[in-house]
Amino acid sequence: MSQNVCYEQPLNERVRALLRLEYLFQQVDHAIENPSAWDTRVALQALFDILTLSGRNEFKRELLKELDRHSMTLGRLRQMPEVDSAMLDRVLAEIGEVIQRIHGQDNQTQDAIRQIDFLSVARARSHMPGGSCQFDVPALHHWLASDHPARVRHLREWLAPFDPMRAAIALILRLIRDSATPKPEIAARGFFQRALDSGTPHHLIRVFMPADKSCFPEISGGKHRFTIRFLDQPDPNVRAVQSTADVAFELACCTI
Repeated sequence: MSQNVCYEQPLNERVRALLRLEYLFQQVDHAIENPSAWDTRVALQALFDILTLSGRNEFKRELLKELDRHSMTLGRLRQMPEVDSAMLDRVLAEIGEVIQRIHGQDNQTQDAIRQIDFLSVARARSHMPGGSCQFDVPALHHWLASDHPARVRHLREWLAPFDPMRAAIALILRLIRDSATPKPEIAARGFFQRALDSGTPHHLIRVFMPADKSCFPEISGGKHRFTIRFLDQPDPNVRAVQSTADVAFELACCTI
């Protein structure tokens, strides 16, 4: 049986930033465990991107605002008889714990990571095509030649101040994703469109398809509607074209 692939489309800037950071943390997790210096480069580049995306002063405030919003939304569910009160209490307690961790997060420690001379130099050169070549950053070349356990220790030290932020991102995205159950849909001749209730905050569109399907979805959306075009591209050297067949898929519109 073919495994399903999930395609996601954020509907606002906040969720877009959370998804990108989630992706970068996953990239670090994968690359950091492999001993190759090339994998360590991947982990380091992901760290640089995390530093860039999380560097805005208001990012911490936005995370707290989002967690508070979810807490209030879920708290209102307590009045509904069909709600599992014990599970709701566990989720609310988890939100409360993450909020406390974010409040306790030391921004100065994060800033200190950004100001480490070794990272600053390597990060600046990484923006140039091929800029982290061994003759450009000899300190990086020297570090990459060190033992893998030492590289892992350094990477984990540099990432540790971002653990509360990572926990908040994981929780928020989990709550958003769990807010909707995928339902079967059909895209007539590869095209699907649906209006959105502007009075309900929609955050994420999720499309589920078998991995062996011959097409993939291209999703675009805004506040009032979203569109899915299913494209065929059997050869990546040839431009993708919209499918002419009806395409079955599963759809979840996450609104919490």
